[in-house]
Amino acid sequence: MVMTSKGSTSLTLLCDAFEAIERAGSADELRTQMQRFTQSMGFEHFAYALTINTPSFRPQQYFLNGYPAKWVERYLALDYFKEDPIVRHARSSSLPALWAEQRFHDRNSAGFWDEARSIGLSAGVSFAVHEQPAVAGIFSLARAGSLDLPPAELAALVGRAQIFASLLHHAVSRIDLPRLLPEQSIALTAREKECLKWAAEGKTAWEIGQILSISERTAVFHLNNMMQKLGAANRTQSIVRAVALKLF
Repeated sequence: MVMTSKGSTSLTLLCDAFEAIERAGSADELRTQMQRFTQSMGFEHFAYALTINTPSFRPQQYFLNGYPAKWVERYLALDYFKEDPIVRHARSSSLPALWAEQRFHDRNSAGFWDEARSIGLSAGVSFAVHEQPAVAGIFSLARAGSLDLPPAELAALVGRAQIFASLLHHAVSRIDLPRLLPEQSIALTAREKECLKWAAEGKTAWEIGQILSISERTAVFHLNNMMQKLGAANRTQSIVRAVALKLF
């Protein structure tokens, strides 16, 4: 298969973006690469949203925006996060979402899409990235014109944009996620970490006791201490939060 010059150019830009994103040390540098990639893919607007939803803390959002300011203001003012069908999709799936797909259009979302089109966001595609529990990223490309491409071209576009989304999410996690997560001053003892590790594997307190050669009561003691330190209501919450905070 002979790749077209356009395909070769976009692939080269993707390789360049990989190196630039790996070197990036700030959100401004990431935004520059997002703008460059967006234009190379034939789009006019971009957006990246990171949602952090750790147990016992209010959800947080982080944005790198290349959408029209009017749309951003409207989106935030009306809290469109709650009704955006693409966001709903991204919470439970990592599959790319073409905005034109019928499953994202119903009576409840008609006004949302009409308003987006009126501001120049007529067509787009979004990519969800889930690399760790409680943290999810969404990268979107949008433009005023339709996204009417031959299947092969559309598949190539989606593939390259998905790779870019993963690179971007990884870079944001490296650069900005540490300051966005709750204070990471939580210190677990070595035994608490051992109990947490086995709890994450689905082991009961009795089984953990057998594995670590301690009594079931002692295992429960360590698990309860761990949950208290993490501010978690149960073991599942404590495991999710510990993973998000990279405590083990």
